[in-house]
Amino acid sequence: MNAPAKQKSWRWPVAIVAMLCLHATGMVVVMLVATHDPSFSVEPNHYQKALAWDAQSARRRASDALGWKVDLRTEAKLDAIRTRGLECRIVDGDGKPVTGATVALLAFPHARGEERVRMDLRETGSGLYATRAPMARAGLWEVRLSARRGPDYFTSTVMHTTTGTP
Repeated sequence: MNAPAKQKSWRWPVAIVAMLCLHATGMVVVMLVATHDPSFSVEPNHYQKALAWDAQSARRRASDALGWKVDLRTEAKLDAIRTRGLECRIVDGDGKPVTGATVALLAFPHARGEERVRMDLRETGSGLYATRAPMARAGLWEVRLSARRGPDYFTSTVMHTTTGTP
């Protein structure tokens, strides 16, 4: 009678250890997937940006007070090196073109937030600034634009959808 009882007594500890090992393996797999997912991103310097919230808020209010507006457009067709034309028109509160500004932008697709591109735009006309942008992925992009003209500093975040096939 003692033989079957001894045989069953080791099953529960083994089952508990096996479940703990299975759980630990699952957590390692989840961690690997989370850290190697190209669609996962973290805002760079997010902690420093949070600490400087008051200063950034003051800059945003000063930018909004300028009354400038941005109209962003991209070409649907990619060229041979997988870039597309990007142009933005900047106008002031009265609808007059903003000329002579230094314009730069940071853009990234929402599907792949780590794929950030920084570009400087050149003025091509009255209030029109353009560049060739490595924005091959079609879809929703977040475009953070900054323009400086003399003492005026303007920032704008635009959600822009690119079309066409990559």
